[in-house]
Amino acid sequence: MIFRCVKGIFDALGHVLWPISCPVCGRLGLHVCRSCLESTAGDLPLFCLECGIDAPCGKHRGALVRAASVYEGVSKDLVRVMKYENGRRVAGMMGELLAARFGRPQADFLVPVPLHKSSDRDYNQAELIARGAGRAWRLDVARALRWHLALPRQALRPGGDDRSLPEDAMIAERCLTEARVFIVDDVYTSGSTMRAAARALEKAGAAVAGAMVWCRARRKEHGGSTF
Repeated sequence: MIFRCVKGIFDALGHVLWPISCPVCGRLGLHVCRSCLESTAGDLPLFCLECGIDAPCGKHRGALVRAASVYEGVSKDLVRVMKYENGRRVAGMMGELLAARFGRPQADFLVPVPLHKSSDRDYNQAELIARGAGRAWRLDVARALRWHLALPRQALRPGGDDRSLPEDAMIAERCLTEARVFIVDDVYTSGSTMRAAARALEKAGAAVAGAMVWCRARRKEHGGSTF
């Protein structure tokens, strides 16, 4: 009983001194432990950027996407921490882990998906993921994209209905003619954001060599769920 009381006092004091803790193991002072982050990653199949079906999808011959985890459970919690609890370091760690898990892409630049116009965040988590991976792969990160249209915020949230984004929703701000680019984002849901990014880059003359995300949502099919 005494031990529990003392432990409770120290835990309370710890949360005052270090108000953040790892959502996996509870360690104080860290948004997430590296080992805990690694434990959320699995071996997911490559999937089609256009339709989200495991490669080969049989419909498209375009770029493929790599993902380290499924957007649920702890992985979903980590995305929330990264985006809404100032988890900049979490984003960088995700990028480093993605780079360690996947081979260096045949690309000239990593291109992060930009923050949408209605965001009040002062950092772009996709860019921080890209920079974490870029350091490991020694690849430059190009802030080449921006949202051209102001879209409803709910349409761009994971799980939101972003399937029908306008053709010109996103544009490339710099010339990438003949450059091979690799798109980076945090979450792949319906795929419209990724497709908008790919369209904008291709219009700018770039070749999309592929993409990667930290996690992907399950697709709903025939009343159930699948990758």
